[in-house]
Parts: sequence; C-alpha cells; structure tokens
Amino acid sequence: MKELDDYEPHELRSLLAQEGWLDPLQPVHRIRLRPWQRWVFWALRIYIAVMVLVVGWAFVAGTR
Repeated sequence: MKELDDYEPHELRSLLAQEGWLDPLQPVHRIRLRPWQRWVFWALRIYIAVMVLVVGWAFVAGTR
C-alpha cells in the first residue's frame, strides 16, 4: 500500500477530483424537531446528568 507521501501532487489532485472531494458540500439546514423528539433529547440530557452525578458520588465514596 502506498503512503500519502509516495503520491505526486498531480496524482492526488486527480484522485480527489475523481472521488468528488473537491466538490462543494451540500448545504445543511436545521430541522424542526417534533415535540416528542425534543422530550427524548431532554430526557437523554437529564439521564446523562444523573449518571455523571452517580459516577462522581461513587468515585468520592470509593476514595474514602
């Protein structure tokens, strides 16, 4: 397998052009979430916060 340094610059440019890496990216737009999706993400945030507290409590309890 060839390393990146083994390629000539013109070979890299042609490979990137063939693969479409030089094309501009498609625009990304924010979508409006449904209410149940918003609730799921808030529940996930709360779950993560509670788990961080549990891990912190376990760490402090384990160091005593």
